[in-house]
Amino acid sequence: MVVNEIRAEPPQRSIQGVEMRLRQPRTRRKRRAGAAAVELAIVSPLFLLLLSGIIEFGQAFQIEHSLSNAARRGARSAIVPSTSSAEVTQLVRTHASRLTGASESDISVAISLNGLEGAEILNAVESDEIAVTVSIPFSKTGAGFYKKMFNGAVLSSTSILERE
Repeated sequence: MVVNEIRAEPPQRSIQGVEMRLRQPRTRRKRRAGAAAVELAIVSPLFLLLLSGIIEFGQAFQIEHSLSNAARRGARSAIVPSTSSAEVTQLVRTHASRLTGASESDISVAISLNGLEGAEILNAVESDEIAVTVSIPFSKTGAGFYKKMFNGAVLSSTSILERE
């Protein structure tokens, strides 16, 4: 008889308790699905705003890099003897326009000789510092949501080299 009692099946009560425990999470999941939808509705606009800001920052960084490249190219051409300021300005505007996609009229170029802005670089002698600064308003190159927010922002880059 003892053997039969050990092999006996567990009481029905424990099976029903297991069934009830399995059914409870399903009911909770249904109630939780509505809460998840509300959380998504609250969080998704904030996430999309953050994502668009990251994309816009990446674009501004790319434009800044393009301006740096144009300024460096202009400074390299400016240190060569017999190069005029007008030639360097046109070279820089063309290069920056091609890299950023902006029109040449939106790009401003400033060339200075030993700190004097507007000086003609044809008059430069060996070891004079020539600085080329390229700038463009962010509103002319930005394409995203933040273009209007940073309407007054100007992206610029300067490169300084010595005349050969």
